[in-house]
Amino acid sequence: MLVNVGCTGWGYDGWQGPFYPKNLPRSDFLRHYSSIFDVTEVNSTFYAIPSDMMVKKWNSETPNHFKFTAKLPQIITHDNRLANPSPHLEQFLQSMKFLGTKFLLSVVQLPPSLSFEEVRPKLEQLQSYFPENNYVIEGRHQSWFSDSAIRYLTDKKICLVWSDVAGIQNTAPLTSDFVYLRLIGDRTIQEKDFGKLQKDRTAQMKSWIEKIQQIQDKISYAVIMANNRYEGFGPVTANKLRLLLGMEGLSFADKRQKTLFGKP
Repeated sequence: MLVNVGCTGWGYDGWQGPFYPKNLPRSDFLRHYSSIFDVTEVNSTFYAIPSDMMVKKWNSETPNHFKFTAKLPQIITHDNRLANPSPHLEQFLQSMKFLGTKFLLSVVQLPPSLSFEEVRPKLEQLQSYFPENNYVIEGRHQSWFSDSAIRYLTDKKICLVWSDVAGIQNTAPLTSDFVYLRLIGDRTIQEKDFGKLQKDRTAQMKSWIEKIQQIQDKISYAVIMANNRYEGFGPVTANKLRLLLGMEGLSFADKRQKTLFGKP
């Protein structure tokens, strides 16, 4: 089973020093990030559809093996609640085409108020934009974990995101031949504190990894994304995940930060 571990985004000022070299220009952040990790989830696409030029730049700055996932714009998922997704979805997918084979998946993160029952009539239209099922849905209303929702998504082979986020009881159902796990946490960790560990969620991470290992013979791959708000520092969380999975740990700390990267 192939497992890709990365972070949700890369452009965080708090990473400069403990992750990025202190004098590294922001314009070189992605180039540096992709020399260490092999996947990222683009969070900025939630707020605005990137220009073709920007996406071409992401492509040119990353190695051939690197992969991107990207959140659908909030105008589609939150403002319009998946009603009449074009032309915004068409524009989003057109921009993502400039990543070529590096573009892995679209992430459809839905608001907690959006139930499966409300979305179900809209899923056929949404799926028409993804003929290869190269998207995942993160439902944050509890109805997404009902028997009817799981049965529908399984029949359609649509991946329901596993997520560790405050206020959501995610039961981790398997609805496709791969797993997409997002470790989000809560909003108690402020952006000014990104770049250093604020919480230890190792126990929770072990639990999620055990869930993946229990179904590893049923899936072809797994993608795990770590958010800064989960423990305070996405790259450290991602590195801990790698170690828990039996993968090689990544080295990106200066001498003063080395204690953060030991085995959990």
